[in-house]
Amino acid sequence: MLIKEKPQSRYRRLPLLLALCTIPLFFYLRFSSSNTTYNAASLRALKPANATLGFGALLAVSKAQSARREGLLFAANVTGLDIIIPDQPEWEDNDILGLIAPEGSTMNRGSAMAWLGHLNALKWFINSGLETALIMEDDVDWDIHLRTVQIPKVAAGLRQLTNSNAGYYGNPDNWDILWWGHCGDIHSPEKFNNPNLTKFSFVDDTLPPRDKMHPDMRTFLDNVGIEEDIRMVHKTVFPLCSFAYAVTQDSARKLLDPRIAGKEKEGGCMAYDVRLCEVCRDLGFACYSSNPELFHHMEAPSEIANVNLGLHEQGKLGGFAGQHSPNIACGARSRNFYTKDPAALAYLQEVVGRQGHCLHDQLEEDMTMP
Repeated sequence: MLIKEKPQSRYRRLPLLLALCTIPLFFYLRFSSSNTTYNAASLRALKPANATLGFGALLAVSKAQSARREGLLFAANVTGLDIIIPDQPEWEDNDILGLIAPEGSTMNRGSAMAWLGHLNALKWFINSGLETALIMEDDVDWDIHLRTVQIPKVAAGLRQLTNSNAGYYGNPDNWDILWWGHCGDIHSPEKFNNPNLTKFSFVDDTLPPRDKMHPDMRTFLDNVGIEEDIRMVHKTVFPLCSFAYAVTQDSARKLLDPRIAGKEKEGGCMAYDVRLCEVCRDLGFACYSSNPELFHHMEAPSEIANVNLGLHEQGKLGGFAGQHSPNIACGARSRNFYTKDPAALAYLQEVVGRQGHCLHDQLEEDMTMP
């Protein structure tokens, strides 16, 4: 399934004033591993990413008849993203038995089905022949500035970290997994300050205020001394939740290997995202995280929990977020402005998607009026 839209650019900056005699005003990125300050005035000219965020494709892991699809595709339509949903079979007992470890399995049925969904997306990507793909879960939310502001900056940071301008995200040979959506790559100040942990930080005024972030993220950023309105790209340390991650042809083939992530390892592994974390930490994969994350799941009942309880999803999940999603200032998936009216949708595509105006506060005020 495809949703296509081509919004124009909107790019906002916060100036960092450096007033030292004759030194002019510049915009800066900070490359933390070497304490070098880079003149980033050229970032003012960064163009919005394309409809696939600079990857060959955006793929969503979603089972047939999922109630979450409507919200996912509506948000994509508003913010100008093309999302493909690969067909996913109905998983049977034999599929699950082929995935779980013969002995010592720690995975429940819902987690096994979710794992199989990710493997299905990896297979689709490999068969497509595309160079890269971002795989997302169908309950993710993202900021309305994702394509216009956030991704261009994160991609520039990764190009700097990998010392390559060969592609939008540098040379795909230089990375295996880009962990753009997670529930926190949170680690100790000692690990954060390790000189081997390369990181690139930059001003991002589309972040929510620190006091509005998830408590775990807020505590982590405070503990490692990251200032307000700063986002980082860094070598992955300990992320969890596979909300959105990018792969290359080479890394996707490796992940499908039963010895890597093609099935549950001996001794057990409770979920696919845990295995991805182990792959990045222990198996030599070159993994990078955006911190805070660019994608987070919307607040809704767990599909895995529904499977484990024997509940049917249809009619139970609306596919839209509440007022806010964690660590996202202006989520694209708010149920507040969902509409099926073509004129209203066109308005949202222009005002929200192209111009980047967040309507959440305005709509909340309108809803409180008598």
